[in-house]
Amino acid sequence: MMGQGWPGRRPFARAAVLREGIGAPGRLIGRAALSLAAAGLFLWLLADRLQSLDLAATRAAFTALEAWQWLAATLATGLSFWALGRYDDVMHRHLRTGRHGAASVRAGAAAIAVSQSLGLGLVTGALMRWRLLPGMSLWQATRLTAAVSGGFFLAWGIVTLLALAALPGPFQPVALWGLPALAMLPLLWRLPVPLPNAFLSLRLLGFAALDLGAATLALWLLCPAGASPGLAALLPAYLLALGAGLVSGAPGGLGAFEVTLLGLLPGTPEAPMVAAILAFRAIYYALPALLGTLALLRPGPPPRRTPLPPAPHLVAHAPRAECGLLRQGHLSLERMGAAIWLIGRSPHLLTAMFDPVTGPADLSALARGARAEGRWPVIYKASARPAARARAEGLRSLRIAREAVLAPQSFTLTGSARAGLRRKLRQAEAAGLRIGEALPDALPMAEMAVLNRDWSLMRGGERGFSMGRFAPDYLRRQRVFLAWQGARLMAFASFHAGPREWVLDLMRQTRDAPEGCQHALIIAALEVARREGQTRLSLAALPDLAFLPARLRRRFEAPSAGLAQFKHSFAPRCEPLYLIVPHLPAAALAALDLSRAIRHPPPLPDTG
Repeated sequence: MMGQGWPGRRPFARAAVLREGIGAPGRLIGRAALSLAAAGLFLWLLADRLQSLDLAATRAAFTALEAWQWLAATLATGLSFWALGRYDDVMHRHLRTGRHGAASVRAGAAAIAVSQSLGLGLVTGALMRWRLLPGMSLWQATRLTAAVSGGFFLAWGIVTLLALAALPGPFQPVALWGLPALAMLPLLWRLPVPLPNAFLSLRLLGFAALDLGAATLALWLLCPAGASPGLAALLPAYLLALGAGLVSGAPGGLGAFEVTLLGLLPGTPEAPMVAAILAFRAIYYALPALLGTLALLRPGPPPRRTPLPPAPHLVAHAPRAECGLLRQGHLSLERMGAAIWLIGRSPHLLTAMFDPVTGPADLSALARGARAEGRWPVIYKASARPAARARAEGLRSLRIAREAVLAPQSFTLTGSARAGLRRKLRQAEAAGLRIGEALPDALPMAEMAVLNRDWSLMRGGERGFSMGRFAPDYLRRQRVFLAWQGARLMAFASFHAGPREWVLDLMRQTRDAPEGCQHALIIAALEVARREGQTRLSLAALPDLAFLPARLRRRFEAPSAGLAQFKHSFAPRCEPLYLIVPHLPAAALAALDLSRAIRHPPPLPDTG
């Protein structure tokens, strides 16, 4: 799977990511110095505490560990590192690197194994992933490492607070207050990458619980018989000690982990507990670090990518002219199996727009592509043929809109169905409107921008995602018709132009535009399309939520009643459009996500 947007889209600010992930040299040296100072302090505290330690008793407790304890602890460590590797798999899906799967799990586990022992986790982890995943650049590996580290810190905090809140002890009241505070942390702390969606976040939290539980079990299994704290007592102590080690920044949390753990288990004999910690460091730190280093000898395979034809070529020859939305910069062309789709993303959905740009509608490949990102697949405004195929494959297809279509070669103004249209055109003619098409280089962008601003203020802003927004470079690639009254621009309309059809995109007019102004713009466009041999001119879609009860349907369709009346005055042919989803919960989520994306679009990217 490989995607592309419109040429000229500004690339990701790599320097900013590197700065967030690794930091500038001065900041990096400062962090290293702080970590060394913290490690020195905790090692001094540990040395002071262990002055009275009975070394003979510690040695005896260590040698008394049985083979089954070592084996069981090794198995628990393996389970923990399997879960640790899954953090990478989750973040690969979140960041859409295309590298999820066994190779990402292996690289993540190896990177964490080595970096937790060497310290400076962002640096060592990024270098390990860069080496183990050929084709991944250093800035991508850094971004991934920062995302894994940040995600683990948040997951560790949630799991720790849940454990402290569930188990009786002195930290229980603090934990009950800490959970709401932790939930607010992502809002207050600027993360280098956005948080994963709810699907991936729950998966990350589950892997964190498994990882931390298995690590605690490994330590508990290495505690000598008769001197072991209960697992319920060891779990919160281990989680807090691990946090102290992470905050200290020392390699393996050395010093901070031991001081905190021994301090939180005052009733446990010290010598056997120190023996268990030494054994745990051998099993959970030294052995994985050795295996992680050996993994460097066998990097994973490079990714296989199939390049796409240039975006301008695909858009120019797309069966739906509306694929020109790609030029807005927020959608991308991506290959899913045998098909190339125009793809949009929202937090929980991978949305394929319309029918495929090329190839058959490969619904299974689309579903695989969505799962690879931890999203649900959706096809928005699909035609009848993909909808029928989806129903045959057990998916849900819901009629959500009707596309108003005109035939330029046979369109006439005669007939009773277009009597209202003829009246509007007479009003426009009486107002002295001058209608015509403008060449791309001759568009009056300043006047059009003012008109668009006033129109947007009247309607609470422009819509986005599946609807075009005003942008000069975008409009220069469309067919644009203007309505003048004297020297004043009263309205304009723009159309996506394809090899066989035009599709209405932007329509803007002044507050005091004469009656029939927009009707006259459409008629002018129809005449030009007829001369150029176009067989189809679409006035775009109107809501048609046939699957809803009548009362709800009227409520949702009421805001577009005026637009519907305008389009119906042309007596168009109406073609159904569908929303294709895997199941009804996905339809409900699609309604929320798509509505938010359309009504509250992000700022347009720099399209050059």
